[in-house]
Amino acid sequence: MPTFLGQTVSQAEFQRLKAHYEEMAFQRRPAQGQLCAPMLISDCQNAVQSMTNGQVYDSKSELRKEYRRAGVIEVGNDVPTKRATPSRDERDQRKKARQASVGKALSQAGFGAP
Repeated sequence: MPTFLGQTVSQAEFQRLKAHYEEMAFQRRPAQGQLCAPMLISDCQNAVQSMTNGQVYDSKSELRKEYRRAGVIEVGNDVPTKRATPSRDERDQRKKARQASVGKALSQAGFGAP
């Protein structure tokens, strides 16, 4: 006989109570439209094989430790893009433009140029 909250209950009663509490846990809050139960993301649901040494890991954190040790960068499905860095002249022009914009705004507000 299964126990529920410290009391022995019949199998049918146990199944009914279990279904009732599972239904209550996943009912939506009417005002917010969010689940009542916390959403958990487990560390690793299935075993994961390392691409560096072929070893099977059952924890993502252990797999990432192996990747760091091997000097590998883990990437997702996104295509890596390189961000363009402006030249020194561009940076100087942008800085002067910002300073001019701030000076103009202060002048229009009646504070004069800094």
